[in-house]
Amino acid sequence: MDLTTLEYEKDGPIARVRLNRPDKLNAMNSEMHDELGQVWRDFRDDPSLRAAILSGNGRCFSAGADLSSGAPTETFVYTGDFPDITQTQGVYKPIIAAMHSHVVGYGMWIAMDADIRIATEDVTFWLPEPQWGIATIPAAWFPKIMPWAIASELLLMAERVTAERAREVGMVNRIVPDDQLMAEAEKIARRLCELSPRAVQGMKESMVRGAGLDYTPLDQITDIVQTRVMNSEDRKEGGRAFVEKRQATWDD
Repeated sequence: MDLTTLEYEKDGPIARVRLNRPDKLNAMNSEMHDELGQVWRDFRDDPSLRAAILSGNGRCFSAGADLSSGAPTETFVYTGDFPDITQTQGVYKPIIAAMHSHVVGYGMWIAMDADIRIATEDVTFWLPEPQWGIATIPAAWFPKIMPWAIASELLLMAERVTAERAREVGMVNRIVPDDQLMAEAEKIARRLCELSPRAVQGMKESMVRGAGLDYTPLDQITDIVQTRVMNSEDRKEGGRAFVEKRQATWDD
């Protein structure tokens, strides 16, 4: 597997997956989306692997989608293809997200897609998309994995949520000092690997299916909303404002 935006290592039954665009704060481009999909499929299909740790190299976990291209020039078409979201790939092995500093936008979605979530004390969660005229793709999913009011604060107000607040409302399992993040993730991974893989994977599958995470109707809703918003003048102005480092001016 030839990877340019990720690091992927196998250590016995544990897979280590690291976002690796530190010069771009692990902002997610098309290559990273595709490569993360490849990695999750390999993790799913390798019978020797029982648990994975997802983390980010450099100053933060992920700054979200890479918006450096500025204003869109082509008509947006929603594809509903999320190769990097494990539930769409049928990955029922447990995944631990080890997060530090900024967890932003789409980077937050891949973190929330994990089963066990560990954060350092300085972590903040942020969905800034409304500032740039973007409809957050996982908007339909987030109220299923966090309280409605918190999802609204993130999605509608583009407000930051601290690690402590996230723990209080059940978005993360544990908060640890920065120098203990990976050790804690390893400890949890090894505990998971001590247990019956059939039982663990079977229970995760039951959780996913039982929670009613049927992606078909959610995709239909997302298709309608994303196509409308992403082809709007707001999206173009948001892209220009981001590149020009100014406050966007929205039409009435």
